[in-house]
Amino acid sequence: MTKLIEFKNGELVAVGNFLAQAKLKGKASRGRTKLIKLIEEKNKEYNEERDTVRDPYFQVDDKGEKIVKDNKYVLKDTSKGKDLDKELADLAEETVGIEFTEYSEKFKALYDALNNYDYELSDANAVIYDLILDKFEKSFEKEGK
Repeated sequence: MTKLIEFKNGELVAVGNFLAQAKLKGKASRGRTKLIKLIEEKNKEYNEERDTVRDPYFQVDDKGEKIVKDNKYVLKDTSKGKDLDKELADLAEETVGIEFTEYSEKFKALYDALNNYDYELSDANAVIYDLILDKFEKSFEKEGK
């Protein structure tokens, strides 16, 4: 049975950053490292898709480079800014699946360690922690583990 954990594109960086700073040992730490690598791959794909969405909206110079003014790319048509924002927001909301069957034991150890995490969390870290546990619960509790 294929095991999958799903996140939205826009959640990938926050999840990866939270996992990177979490205090974990042993198999849980190894599971974290594997998950971060898989998240990095998905985030790279997401960034490539963002470029594909954004590129048609921006002016380019003779060399094909996007024109920058005041540290921002210059839109071809300023009336299309909201269209671009909507497309990027939709892309950020798309769900991506991370298949982890071969790392199942390490991810289970990561889930167990996070489920019993003794360190105090607040603000964004608490929200991301809850998100990660919800996603793992969906993956592991489906199979009764």
